Amino acid sequence: MKKSIPDTMFTDREQVRLSTLSNWILDHGVTEIVVTETQFWKFVTIQPLAEKPWTKFMGRSLSVADMPESSQKNLGLFEKRGGGQI
Repeated sequence: MKKSIPDTMFTDREQVRLSTLSNWILDHGVTEIVVTETQFWKFVTIQPLAEKPWTKFMGRSLSVADMPESSQKNLGLFEKRGGGQI
């Protein structure tokens, strides 16, 4: 199930933890994570510094619709879904 992360998930500094996000994904049966650009960059701050921003979390792809397409392509997030693709 494609699901948007609640706005409240990344508002409190204490709540920005991978365990909180993991629990939310499992509790709600999420198969694709939809975030705003602001949420995405907050999510990046809790990832290891030496790594490129993650395009997936727990095997679920991240979708950032309000981020410019060129930025998504540079980060490896852009996935054009059209006919004929598997």
